[in-house]
Amino acid sequence: MKLIILKNNILEGLIMLEKSISDNQNLPILKNFLIKTEDSKIFFSATNLEIAVTTIVPGKIIENGTTTIPFLIIYNIIKNLSTERVSLELQGNKFLINTENYDATLQSQEAKEFPIIPQIKNKNNSFEIDIDIFKESLENVIIAAQYSEIRPEISGIFLNLSRREGLTLVATDSFRLAKKIIDPRSFKTDIEEISAIVPLKTATETLRIFKKEEGKINVFFELNQIVFETAKTKLTSHLIDGKFPEYEAVIPKNITIEATLEREEFLNAIKLTSSFSGRINDITLKTTEGKKVIEVTSSSASLGENKYKVPAKIKGEKFTAVFNWHYLLDGLKIYGKSQEIILGINSSDRPALITSPSEPTITYVVM
Repeated sequence: MKLIILKNNILEGLIMLEKSISDNQNLPILKNFLIKTEDSKIFFSATNLEIAVTTIVPGKIIENGTTTIPFLIIYNIIKNLSTERVSLELQGNKFLINTENYDATLQSQEAKEFPIIPQIKNKNNSFEIDIDIFKESLENVIIAAQYSEIRPEISGIFLNLSRREGLTLVATDSFRLAKKIIDPRSFKTDIEEISAIVPLKTATETLRIFKKEEGKINVFFELNQIVFETAKTKLTSHLIDGKFPEYEAVIPKNITIEATLEREEFLNAIKLTSSFSGRINDITLKTTEGKKVIEVTSSSASLGENKYKVPAKIKGEKFTAVFNWHYLLDGLKIYGKSQEIILGINSSDRPALITSPSEPTITYVVM
């Protein structure tokens, strides 16, 4: 193998792989990444046996070949090089890195020692969608997800694909829930219906890895795995085995009290008043006489108390409700395109509903 690649192209490829490198002492090969040439392309791959990432790195192939080399050392070398043009060459089990003013030799390991990355056999069991739509939708719900050893079925993002009803993404940590529906006209698929729970780490990596990519992304389902693939990069992951909670039962269907607020001012009110919140991060929302203002308050025995009055249009009875301010703030953030939000409340001991007329495909529920 002999390659000539620009420093920034190598670095970009390594950054794609870094979260899928393992520190498993029992399988030291997982500390390596795979370099392979195929069909006049250079591929970098890595896996920690939970997720696997493969990306195409632009460069010139002088001699074809395949090998694995330690990720961390080559990452540290490449990011500190002062020249752009880098020559990579395999000689036996020695891997050579050469530039105008730097030379290094690393021990490589044969590619046959590297784990086989599963390949999708049924390419029809998939959907294609604009990558920006998919990333934005994932960002809308991932904020409500949290890893749980006790309840692994909620440790990820629930995907439910229906060719007629659309693609639904849901996440919950049992204290709040976020739901996003993508119109069926926004994607292409031959699947009638399929569901899967994508691990939170995989969802986070999907947003990171494909952050700068444009165009289309294909999502493939097969048995207990899922693959996210663009023209340049592919991420393969296991799925969570289990049944996602019946989330529709959590979403309030009838609302007795509705408060319409300006989103930015409500955000500022929560940020400001939360400085006085206690150990459980609690803030109180209550209506005043005339029902034209919501008071956002918090207090602490050691600090004091504060209050912020937010103008609101309120339908229904007066109310007082206590929230975790982190959860409330997260819910407001996902409505980034909205000037107004609607806070729906039935009683102080029931989940509250946050919606927006300008983003009707998003739903956020918070205890």
